[in-house]
Parts: sequence; structure tokens; C-alpha cells
Amino acid sequence: MAKLTLTSIVIAVLALASSSQAFVVAPASATNSASTTSLNLFGGLKDAFANDERLDKPKNAGLSGGPNYNEQVTVNGKPVPGAVVGQKLTVVAGRVRVKIPVNCQQGDCGTCMVNFNGRKVKACQATLPAGKAVIKTL
Repeated sequence: MAKLTLTSIVIAVLALASSSQAFVVAPASATNSASTTSLNLFGGLKDAFANDERLDKPKNAGLSGGPNYNEQVTVNGKPVPGAVVGQKLTVVAGRVRVKIPVNCQQGDCGTCMVNFNGRKVKACQATLPAGKAVIKTL
């Protein structure tokens, strides 16, 4: 029996493969059928997402007329621009990078005590009123 070399095997396989139809893709058959995927599933929902003319125009979200600002606020002598009436004193002090230590956020521990207009208050509970406000950390 003759000894087969690797090159002779490769040549034989290539010769067989080139003449065979094994690696050829068959052409798609041309049919005359109409195919559609439109089942009109979402056509019924088309009007569900349309605007209703009976409704009023959408209003701007947020406070009507905008927030009330207090421009007479100082924290440790620093003026606070854009302080909003009703904000917690910890938030107001944070606008000018003054840190007030807070532990409980409920007013139980007393860690957040500050001097507010001459009185000691808990900054995590007290809110900013309208008018002059002087806040000093202890």
C-alpha cells in the first residue's frame, strides 16, 4: 500500500470539494406570495396616546410664581445668595460651604445646635423665615 503524504491528501480533498455542490448555497425560490406582518395590533392604540383637545394646556411643574427668596441671610458673616424661605438651616448653611454637624436629622441629639438671631435652635429642624436671619455656628 502506498504511503499517503499530507500534501497528497489535501490535494485530493480540494479536488473533490471543488467539483461538488456541497459548499454551494442554493438560490432562493422565487414565489409570488405576499407576506405582511401588519396585524393592526397597535392601530387600535393609536388614538390612546394622542392629546385630548378637551384638556387644558399643560402647566409648568413646580411652584406657581416661583419660590420666595430671602436675601437678608448670613451664615458666620457670609451672605447667602438665593436662600429660599422654608428651607432647613442646614441646607441654607450648605449653600455657602458652612458645615453644620448633624447626626439624627430629627432634633433628638442636639448635635446641630446653632445660634439663630440670638437664640439657640436645632438646625436640622428650624426653617428659614422671611426677613433678616443671622446664623452662627457654635
